[in-house]
Amino acid sequence: MRGKCRRPAPPGGAGDATAVLGDADLEEILLRLPSAADLARAAALVCRRWRRVAFGAAFLRRFRRLHPPQLLGFFVCKGGRPYRYDALDRTPLPVLDPTFLPVAPPSPGVGGAARRCWDFSLTSLPSVDYWSLADSRDGLLLFCSSCDRSICGHHLDLPDCRNIPKHFAICNPLSGHSVLLPAPPDHLYLVSYYLGAALVISDKDEGDSLSFEVLIATFFHKGPRLCVFSSSSQEWAVLPCPDTKKLYTFGMPWIDDGAHASGRMYWVVHDWEMESEHILVLDLQTKKFSTINLPCSGMCEMYDSNIKVMRSEGDRDLRVVAMVLSSCTLHFWRRDRSRSAKGRWLKEDVVKFVSVDGMVDLLMGGVPYCNNAMTLRIIDAGEGFVFIKHNETPWVFVLNLQEMTMQKLPNRERYSGHALPYRMALSPALPNFDEEGNH
Repeated sequence: MRGKCRRPAPPGGAGDATAVLGDADLEEILLRLPSAADLARAAALVCRRWRRVAFGAAFLRRFRRLHPPQLLGFFVCKGGRPYRYDALDRTPLPVLDPTFLPVAPPSPGVGGAARRCWDFSLTSLPSVDYWSLADSRDGLLLFCSSCDRSICGHHLDLPDCRNIPKHFAICNPLSGHSVLLPAPPDHLYLVSYYLGAALVISDKDEGDSLSFEVLIATFFHKGPRLCVFSSSSQEWAVLPCPDTKKLYTFGMPWIDDGAHASGRMYWVVHDWEMESEHILVLDLQTKKFSTINLPCSGMCEMYDSNIKVMRSEGDRDLRVVAMVLSSCTLHFWRRDRSRSAKGRWLKEDVVKFVSVDGMVDLLMGGVPYCNNAMTLRIIDAGEGFVFIKHNETPWVFVLNLQEMTMQKLPNRERYSGHALPYRMALSPALPNFDEEGNH
């Protein structure tokens, strides 16, 4: 009888052309996939062996080194309940957790990851007053507990807003898993002020778990210092910083909220007593502090300290953005790294709000100054976006420098947290420190 018949399936994996290869050879093939999204899709669709090899901790470390994580968008913190802004379709949603903002139409295979970022929630973390977004690194988010800054104030004018957090947690938005770190040592809180925290992912092989460090930068006595948590030792340690011990002779100067860029943390510092201003730099790999001059003298007074270090894509040059409220403009500088003018700042661009589509919404909340206090501030900048907060309105405004458009996102009045980039990466499992609330 003639007709079509189905060919019987080959026995025991014989249909897999890679079945004759060892795991090491299969790893070399999978390493040539262009992105983490392609790796996840291939591993999910082929067979169990591919999934086992693709999600091995050692292999994921190799893959991350060869393929820089792809930028999906930003997580914008709105005072302990971060709000997601999706830059993929430019549609903000009022939710009670970190906001995710996509930056471009999703490439194939990335849409599912973006949806998981949209659905990410802080409900898995233990209940504290507020969870604030501290850092974003290789597909993971670092959160810290914080006071209500809408009550205590935002900058260093009030000491309470520099209280060192008592809780830190690392979350994976893609898997929904989180880990609560052991509490920092009690002596860290004595006469110290919180400057910021950073998550550093290590390539060291620690079995099937993620290897990382959490760095807390504080101001102690007359200079900054570091406290470091290591996933290897599961302990906190205070590191000596002899180079900065006498950096500030007369005590604590004005220091901004800081910025994360290119493996470093940056703070704009204005020391009134010493009549000096500069950028304080922390190298996250060497764990050393240093200083860089601002683009021009008297800059903090000229711009009313409305200055932010800006993350740069591509050339990774150091950039600074500052706002002139009187003329509603943004000024951009780039630090020249060429031999002929190394270390010199070059003024790159000036953006006038009047040429930006949607700027009317920015000014509808009132004048930039209210009761002699500035209400319009830059809270973060990078990857072609500038995030601006009007403290008299419950919105964060996002300026897209490429499209020259302004969009507003729901936020808490008088609060402005970080807006940090989220890059998709497949990471090994988070370790378990036997803390209550870990899952």
